Amino acid sequence: MATIGLERWLQHLLEHLPIAREGQNPEGVHQVRVAVRRLRVWLRLAGMRVLEDDLAWLVRAAGEVRDLEVLLQHPTLPKAFRRWTETRLAQARAAFVPLLGAPRLSGLIQALSNLPPLDAQAALPRLERFLLQVRRREEEWQREGDLEHLHALRRALRRLRYAREWLGLNSQAIKTLQEVFGQAGDLSFTRRYLAAFEADGGRIPITFKKQLEADLAAALEAAREAWKTHRGSLK
Repeated sequence: MATIGLERWLQHLLEHLPIAREGQNPEGVHQVRVAVRRLRVWLRLAGMRVLEDDLAWLVRAAGEVRDLEVLLQHPTLPKAFRRWTETRLAQARAAFVPLLGAPRLSGLIQALSNLPPLDAQAALPRLERFLLQVRRREEEWQREGDLEHLHALRRALRRLRYAREWLGLNSQAIKTLQEVFGQAGDLSFTRRYLAAFEADGGRIPITFKKQLEADLAAALEAAREAWKTHRGSLK
């Protein structure tokens, strides 16, 4: 009976932790989060709750750094907003980087390396739970229609995709949806940080704000159309 170990993504995590610590390449923090999220899904497929809190801690700890690094890739940020974002990123990194040398992280890595492989046959029934969660999040989004519920659906889709990929199943339709939903996600957190900048006394050109709202509306419409197109491919 086939078994699936977590070594590939544990190694991926180990390779990108030093890059995340150095802070020169945004892919460092991004790939740390990708690896941790994939490992969390592996644990769920294996029917394990152990280490879940520690993995969630690491994802949360890297969250603001990743958001701000993505925000700074926006090509037309107003100069004052960009400077504010750079300052906030420096503060977020100052809080995040020491955690990468914490005993909690080294203990987490050691514990992960000692876990037995999951039984693929036993994991298959658990895959249905990931799909059911997508369906629940879909219902909430269709009912409420807001960004918060779209983000929740996006997260559920990501977990379903990772679960399918751990089991060697096709996930192309989910990848397509993730890419489209991701556009709305990036624009929405740009708006959130923009509000924080303004709360700090910053001023933004009205043309930039109008363009942001127009882009976000277009991204939401694209998300709705993509869902209509690809929903039936989710199994």
